[in-house]
Amino acid sequence: MATEIKMPQLSDTMDAGKILVWRKKEGEQVRRGDVLAEVETDKANLEIEAFQNGTLLKILVPAEQRAKVGEVIAVIGEAGEQVAKAAQNGAAMQSASPAPSVSPAAQTRPAATTVPTSAGGGISATQTSGRVKASPLARKIAAERQIDLTVLRGSGPAGRIVRKDLEQSLGTAELPVQSTAAPAKTLGTPAVSTPTPSAGGTLAPMGSMRQTIARRMQESVTQAPHFYVTTKIRMNEALKLREVLKARPEFKGISVNHLVIKAAAYALVNEPRVNRAVKDGQVFTPAGINIGIITAVEDGLLIPVIKDTNTLPLRDLVFEVNAAIERARAGRPSSQDLLGGTFSISNMGMFDVENFTAIINPGQGAVLAVSSVHLEPIVNDDGQIIAGKVMQVTLSVDHRIIDGVMGATFLKHFKEALETPSLLLL
Repeated sequence: MATEIKMPQLSDTMDAGKILVWRKKEGEQVRRGDVLAEVETDKANLEIEAFQNGTLLKILVPAEQRAKVGEVIAVIGEAGEQVAKAAQNGAAMQSASPAPSVSPAAQTRPAATTVPTSAGGGISATQTSGRVKASPLARKIAAERQIDLTVLRGSGPAGRIVRKDLEQSLGTAELPVQSTAAPAKTLGTPAVSTPTPSAGGTLAPMGSMRQTIARRMQESVTQAPHFYVTTKIRMNEALKLREVLKARPEFKGISVNHLVIKAAAYALVNEPRVNRAVKDGQVFTPAGINIGIITAVEDGLLIPVIKDTNTLPLRDLVFEVNAAIERARAGRPSSQDLLGGTFSISNMGMFDVENFTAIINPGQGAVLAVSSVHLEPIVNDDGQIIAGKVMQVTLSVDHRIIDGVMGATFLKHFKEALETPSLLLL
């Protein structure tokens, strides 16, 4: 029996996606786990995988077209199986939507038939496939400025063109422009900004990721009354534990951040009321503890989520966190990386930040802001003043459902776990 493949929700904020390329063709055999298509979302380019064996009978949403979450984009079934009804539904759906507009540049641009070369080497964005690999922001800027991406070399993963490639190209060579309405852009014309004559500054368009961040952060601060609780933690013992563990192969790559994540999971187990959110005017209590790690990427922020964080042994947590962050920074998060977060952590300790507050991610009830470890004079148990390694953290909570006592209780257990780090090994 034919099975409809629908546009999945690949992140908590996604309501639609654009099919960039189909990795399988109609009539081609597919197996469970095969990549069917690459999709551009509001946060990253992600892959849609097949969840069954069969034949790709029909593609209903072609490349370069958008589909809403839940919309049927393809059909998989037995070879030769009839899918006329699904195809008619898909055709009707597409005809009801306005056809995507095509700029004069797109109409006149020739197909890329050669791979550009340069003295600097590198990977061409079209070397491995006929489609130009580029970040959503780079595509947006190129479309607005009518810049031909096919002649650029990308410095991102697998030759992916990113914003800095557009900027750097201005200082090395003239960017070819395909346009019937305007002259070609030259070296002296910024590719990513427009002068503001009155103020003498510049205006730059927001990428889709930055637009999403702006919208959701504004939503958070206007809908969720933030309440903040701060504490200081003595990190001497936790740092000693890290030094011991990092010499062991099973804890390769362990950092303070991994201890922080494990301590947060411990605190949420002991104060589960912080692991809640407001949903449809009601208190939503999730079934598990899924901690999101706020991660800086080129175009903004991604929040890869570690599912059931409290159940992972520390060594497994180190591996899962490192892998998820690596995928996010490479622009290739998995389809499950950005879903299901119930609590988030923003760690700016590597930037020598003494104190800051974080904005709650919509759909969650709290976020933890982690600052750097500093030397401070502290009084030990014997009443002596010694040099202590101290870290300050601030918990932001949605005061509609989380009160100060709940936040303080969370921080009490969080502090306990880091000051007595043997608890992290349980």
